[in-house]
This record gives sequence, C-alpha cells and structure tokens, in this order.
Amino acid sequence: MSSDNRFLRATFGRPLVWVGVLWLAVGVLWSVLAIIDPSVFRTIMAVLWLVLGGSMLAVALRDRKRGLGRYQR
Repeated sequence: MSSDNRFLRATFGRPLVWVGVLWLAVGVLWSVLAIIDPSVFRTIMAVLWLVLGGSMLAVALRDRKRGLGRYQR
C-alpha cells in the first residue's frame, strides 16, 4: 500500500459515490444560502462542504475504477 493510498484511507475511509455526491449537494445548498444572504460563515461552510465533497467523490471514483475500498472485487 502506497503512502498516498494510506493518506486517502485515513482521511476518507471507504466512501461510496453517492456519499460524495450528497456532500457536494450540501455544498451547493450552502453556496446558494451564501449568495442569498452573504456572510463569512456561510461562505466558509460552502467552500468546506464543496472541497470535502469533491475530494470524497474523487476518492470514491478512484476506488471504483481500481476496484478498491467498497468496490473491491
């Protein structure tokens, strides 16, 4: 197991694709709220959810492609 793979496992575990999509949806919701009523807190939450959701989705898709994690063959 490479150090890159260990880092991803320690950070995100074994995510499913739908979980990453759900996190991105929450990030989009926070973004809409930040646009409607601008505040620093809402902007930070939107960025945080979008970054974590995108990262989780990328890890899940990588696992699915390589047959690792929850997508182990």
